[in-house]
Amino acid sequence: MSFFGRVIVACLVMLASGGVLHAADFGTPTISFAESPKPPAPDYSSTSAWAVWPGKSSSANIIPKGISGTINGNPAVDVFFIHPTTYLSNATWNAKFDEGGATGLQLEMGVLRYQTSVFNGCCRIFAPRYRQATISAFLKPGNDSSSAFDLAYGDVERAFDYYIAHQNQGRPFILASHSQGSLHATRLLQARIIASKNLKQNLVVAYVVGASLPQNMEYTGLPACNTSKQTRCIVNWNSTAPFVPLAIGRGIMMTFGNGKYETVGSKTWLCINPLTWRAKGVAAASLNRGALPSVANTAELPAVVSRVTGAECSRGRLVVRLSPGKRKGFIDPLSKLGSFHNHDYNLFYASIRKNAIDRANAFVAGQR
Repeated sequence: MSFFGRVIVACLVMLASGGVLHAADFGTPTISFAESPKPPAPDYSSTSAWAVWPGKSSSANIIPKGISGTINGNPAVDVFFIHPTTYLSNATWNAKFDEGGATGLQLEMGVLRYQTSVFNGCCRIFAPRYRQATISAFLKPGNDSSSAFDLAYGDVERAFDYYIAHQNQGRPFILASHSQGSLHATRLLQARIIASKNLKQNLVVAYVVGASLPQNMEYTGLPACNTSKQTRCIVNWNSTAPFVPLAIGRGIMMTFGNGKYETVGSKTWLCINPLTWRAKGVAAASLNRGALPSVANTAELPAVVSRVTGAECSRGRLVVRLSPGKRKGFIDPLSKLGSFHNHDYNLFYASIRKNAIDRANAFVAGQR
């Protein structure tokens, strides 16, 4: 299958859990998880097991044109970033942690540039590679998909434990993620961060983006953020066009305090507006500090574009309306279907970047 074909499949899969498709329309791996070969586990003592590590060259070490400031060379805060799904094959349930080809290219040239780099103004960045579950594991909840998520999560947890034991040294940190990464981040919050008094005290904020988090966040042990400088709180949004029905995404799995994967069902999703950092209200496009258009595999990032879209939290979704003449770089097969999931970060790039700096500064100032 061509890379473009895989993108189309990925778009359809992302809508599948809302009842648009069934597993048979694309297909999960033809063998069970038990029969599927398990790639070797990453060794997190080696920087080769990390997509981003301080001092290691990566696409996260880049600043788009139009962004003031530089990479923070001596930050007081870290970020632990868990990347989304880039493995679009259904050949196996889990990818190799160092998978190449389209999977590796999308991680390096897509995720690290358009998502992870947003944090290089505030923080040292740690982003582990892990044996991510195939995107088709999201097609149909079941034992095989849960086992694939368990394997992926186990890597993430080991990476986080290694970071805490060898690099953190009591420093404040941000947890950040997207999509499949947010599935694992939510479980990590419950199993490791909230379970430890010291880690909870050192958590600046959790940007758990593109996840089906319910409005009631009590099970995570954190409140939802509702100001731009609030700390020890959680943020989530899912960007959609106004016409996307609420049924879409009801079958996406999360963990709700018990380590088991369940569908979000009829729960209303948590939505924090990345232009106001509140759960309610409408934000005009004039409040958007700069969106970062996606361009194909160029050495440099393009300049951020002002006033691309405003945003409104409505019924648990972040509704976006792209300004006429500013849609280039934000339209792909998935957004044509009404979901701007792939652009959850880069539609609000400059605003997220400033917010991460503001929250990090507020947290450090509060420690003095």
